[in-house]
Amino acid sequence: MKMYIIRHGQTPWNAHKCLQGRSDVDLNENGIYLAELTGKALRDVTFDMAFTSPLIRAKHTCILAGREVPIIEDERLIEISFGIYEGCCYAEENRQVPQQWIENFFHAPQDYVAAPGGESLDDVEKRTRDFMEDICSRKELQDKTILVSTHGCALRGLLNSIRESNREDYWHGGVSKNCAVSIVTCNRGEKPVLVEENHIYY
Repeated sequence: MKMYIIRHGQTPWNAHKCLQGRSDVDLNENGIYLAELTGKALRDVTFDMAFTSPLIRAKHTCILAGREVPIIEDERLIEISFGIYEGCCYAEENRQVPQQWIENFFHAPQDYVAAPGGESLDDVEKRTRDFMEDICSRKELQDKTILVSTHGCALRGLLNSIRESNREDYWHGGVSKNCAVSIVTCNRGEKPVLVEENHIYY
C-alpha cells in the first residue's frame, strides 16, 4: 500500500492564527488554490480511494487534491479539540489564550495540558495510531494507493505512530504547512515506512 497523507489547505482562521480544532471552517481562496496546485502535481498518481477527516476543510482538500474516487470519512482523522479556546487567536499581537498554554502546545508538548473541554495529545496519538494500524492491516488495501486528508496535529500523530519519537519531539520540526504531503508505504504484517515527509508542491 502507498499512502499519501495531506494536511488541508489554508482557511481564514489559519491566516489569522485562530485555533480551529473541531470548528468546521472551510478553505479560503488561497487554500483552494494550494489544494488545486497539489492535485495537479499529483495528477500522475492513480488513487484507488481516499480517507478524510469529517471536517469540511479536509474534505474539500481531498476532493481538490485527489480524483473522483470513493471517499470515506473517518473520525480518527479529525483535528485535536481545543475545548473552550476554539476560535481564539494565538497571535502575539492579539492573543486570546494563556501564553504559556499555547507555548507548551507548539514548543513544549510534553508539558501541554488540554484546555477545559478539549482533547489531550495522548488521545490524538491513540486514535491516529489506531487508524494507521487498522488501514495498514487491511488485506483488501495492500495493493492500493490511497489519499488521506487530515489536519496539522492529527497528521503529526499519524506520522509519530510509525517512528520512534518522544513527546518532546511531537512536532518533529514544526507544524506541517497547508497541503504538505507525506508518503507512507506499508505491507501487511510489516512496519510502515515513512518515504517522504512534508513535500510542498507549490
